[in-house]
Amino acid sequence: MVSQDRLIVKIPAGRVDELVSRGRTATRFDPRKNGVAMREWFAVDPGSALDWQALAEEARAYVSGLR
Repeated sequence: MVSQDRLIVKIPAGRVDELVSRGRTATRFDPRKNGVAMREWFAVDPGSALDWQALAEEARAYVSGLR
C-alpha cells in the first residue's frame, strides 16, 4: 500500500531488520506513531534508492506464502 507518499510492505521480520540496518531512507512501519513499530512491516520514503517494484513483488510473494 501507499500511505503519505511512502510504500508500505509486509515482508519477513529478518528482511526488515536487514534493510533497516543498511540505513537507507526507510524505516519500520509504525501506523499509530506511538513508537511501537510492526515487526514485519516496512515503510519506504519516496526519495529512497530502494526499488519499490521489487519490494512490492517481494511482499506479494511473502504474503502469498502465508496461506
